[in-house]
Amino acid sequence: MSKYSRNELIGEFIAAVRASQSATQTLDTAVAELLGIDSSAYRCLDILDQEGPMTAGRLAERARLSPGAITALLDRLEEKGLARRTRDTEDRRRVLAEVTPELRRRAAELYGAPEEGEQGLAAFSDEQLEFLIGFLRGSVAYQEDRLRRLEELKARAKRNEAGA
Repeated sequence: MSKYSRNELIGEFIAAVRASQSATQTLDTAVAELLGIDSSAYRCLDILDQEGPMTAGRLAERARLSPGAITALLDRLEEKGLARRTRDTEDRRRVLAEVTPELRRRAAELYGAPEEGEQGLAAFSDEQLEFLIGFLRGSVAYQEDRLRRLEELKARAKRNEAGA
């Protein structure tokens, strides 16, 4: 039995999620600054690191940036040695963007070895970790749904402006 009421627990939970998001964003900003890149470039590197090589067009969609902005961004990341463009081995006409070994080296230096994260999770049982994974995946789905909703509101506002 919790010492908090249901409403208090929900409030505490929301506060903890928001604090976690703020701490993550602060760390991400500090790492981006250390790498000499902006937040959009950092987000693109993170997408490429998580999802693997992809076309500039796909990266633009995932990062919610224009194709022109992605081209300039990839140019800057290539100059810094953090990303590169390579020919797709299956379709030589396609060019893929990917992170470099240098980025992976820098990430290990900045974030530490994976074992350090494992130590922080050692207190959780396998069942608790499965629960947390489910929560985080649900949170991503929720955020993506909110983005779709914002896009719909933006489109509706544009239609209203055009009709006014």
